Amino acid sequence: MLCSPVFQPFLSTPFAFNMPVCSLWPENRHFFMQMENERVRQMEELKRRVDFIDQVHQVLLKEMVKTNSASEFSDSKSPSYKLENDENHFALMLDTKDFLPEELTVKQVGRKLLVSGKHEKKDEARDGCYSYKYQEFRQELELPEDVKPDAVTCSFSNGQLQIEVPRLALPAVTERTVPIKTSPAVKTRQERNTEEQE
Repeated sequence: MLCSPVFQPFLSTPFAFNMPVCSLWPENRHFFMQMENERVRQMEELKRRVDFIDQVHQVLLKEMVKTNSASEFSDSKSPSYKLENDENHFALMLDTKDFLPEELTVKQVGRKLLVSGKHEKKDEARDGCYSYKYQEFRQELELPEDVKPDAVTCSFSNGQLQIEVPRLALPAVTERTVPIKTSPAVKTRQERNTEEQE
């Protein structure tokens, strides 16, 4: 659009000349829409990155809790136990009060017993945060030679896991004197002494 003579200076100088004036209004709407679209795109990208960082943080936190609980277990968190060993049976009682019966496993491989437990608990708070507790233990036990390995029994009561094995019935011991046989080639000490003197 051309400038109107109304807007030109009243007194024109020899250097004055008419210049076309263009309005930016139709283009600036397009320009601002592009800026707004770019801002929306950047905000969505930022939200995706924050969500990804949050997921990585949750995975790292879970792994850290597992590592800490495993190291605590190896140091001081293995369950305490008590052995009962008499002439009738062999028994092992484990203090497993932090575990439910379905979280415990007892496996037998020959004369070895493998006892393990695994407990996971997740508590969610109202603000979206949560706490995660993980406990695990493994214990290995060799059964004595004088028990029946096929007769192992397990029971769980009041937080105690009891493993019991009856002892083998040993045959009654009888006492007898075993005679010593001598052969003619073997000479007694007295016979050897008499031969040497002759």
